[in-house]
Amino acid sequence: MRSKYRELIIGAMVLLMLSIVASGVAAQPTTYAGVTFPLGDISFADLVISYVAASCVDQPYANPSAALGPPDCYGNECKRCSGCDPCAVALGFRLSEIDARGNLVLGFTDNVLRDVAGDDLFVYITNDKMCRVEISTDGSNYIFVGEVSGYPAGIDIAPFVSSDQTFRYVRLSDVPADEDASLCPGPSIDAVGAMGDPVAVQVRGEVFGSLELLPAGTLALSVGEAPQKLLIILDTSSSMGESFEGSTKISVAKQVLADMISDLPDGMNVGLRVFGGSCGSSKLMFPVAPLDRAALQATIQAVTEGGRTPLAYTLEQAKDDFPNITGKKLILLVSDGIDTCREDPVKAAKTLLAAGHDLQIDVVGFDVAGQDGTADELRKISDATHGTYYAAQSSEQLRTALQSIIRVRYQVFDAQGVKVFDGVLGEAGPQLPPGSYRVVLLSNPPLVMENVVVQSGETTKIQVTRNESGYSADHN
Repeated sequence: MRSKYRELIIGAMVLLMLSIVASGVAAQPTTYAGVTFPLGDISFADLVISYVAASCVDQPYANPSAALGPPDCYGNECKRCSGCDPCAVALGFRLSEIDARGNLVLGFTDNVLRDVAGDDLFVYITNDKMCRVEISTDGSNYIFVGEVSGYPAGIDIAPFVSSDQTFRYVRLSDVPADEDASLCPGPSIDAVGAMGDPVAVQVRGEVFGSLELLPAGTLALSVGEAPQKLLIILDTSSSMGESFEGSTKISVAKQVLADMISDLPDGMNVGLRVFGGSCGSSKLMFPVAPLDRAALQATIQAVTEGGRTPLAYTLEQAKDDFPNITGKKLILLVSDGIDTCREDPVKAAKTLLAAGHDLQIDVVGFDVAGQDGTADELRKISDATHGTYYAAQSSEQLRTALQSIIRVRYQVFDAQGVKVFDGVLGEAGPQLPPGSYRVVLLSNPPLVMENVVVQSGETTKIQVTRNESGYSADHN
């Protein structure tokens, strides 16, 4: 649940205890590090929208869920480095001004941020690093409200907003500073609390229904933020020509890649590099540039397989594949084997980071089960760059892995055509008053669902499936 529609703010400054009728639970004031929240623990963010770590964040300090709920680092003795603990999440720091910020977007589901007397928003930063703070009503358009540090750091949003505005999203970003070599660099976030309105707050006493959009069938999408700079690296060595599911591995990989490209959002910078042949055979087939779906898909279909697997050499060449492209970058590596040229691809991946490239490598091990050491070596490449490793033993698992980088949004409109929710496929949906709604999946092409009925106290589920012609949906 990320949003409640038509909240009614009523009453005057008459109570210290607030009743939340929709949940049926009385909110008890609570105090954390000297700040009292009249709404109690519901004052704190309870939904991770997205998390992008900048450079040098180590586990276990990269868990964004650590920033949810009330502060839990208060009074804890730090175990690994000054001001940092697994009870908080680190944002990392930018290696230079031109690199992407580490950022964390949090949402409120049972509270809203609004301008009240005094400070309105509190960010609990465990290591005193500076943090940039922005707020949003819809999760898309953000208002900058300051740069802060402290445990807690209080912010008065009055200079930036009007008194009748409400906000459900907070975006926190690192602020460039000198190199930070600690295990949890950049601001380390324990909690984010909205003071709310110090009056009696009641949510309209009608029973809401729920709406959920869920991936089904062959579609599997993550809720993370899609990268804006992507280099696909495809293994085209001779082993990719082996039989697989009535075809060959290279044919299956090309088809799934083509499907994935159809779903990539407009405006992305995307390129393609392939490797296979001699130990010095790696070619940038399609330079990283604004997405041209038809041209990139045609290039992929023209790829052929053969030769050895110069994996380390390929990663060394990739250092020049993002010319004049700043910010966080992603390499998506698809391979069915380890380096056969007696080089060290893990070392090559680490060298990319050491050279100052702000990137991560996500690796898909395609049909590598049963190959001694292959999955471990491929996983070490992703681990070295704080990326993700995916095991794919079938075409559907490969599709799932490749499509995991896509963030497909949807919008919900009421009977008057007013947008009441902006969400992400696979995330928790909204609670809505009973009625008929129009739901638009922002895919390519868009999928429009008319007359979606939400009934009192029930959940309307829409299952979305990808097929050759696009997307289809089934709802009840």
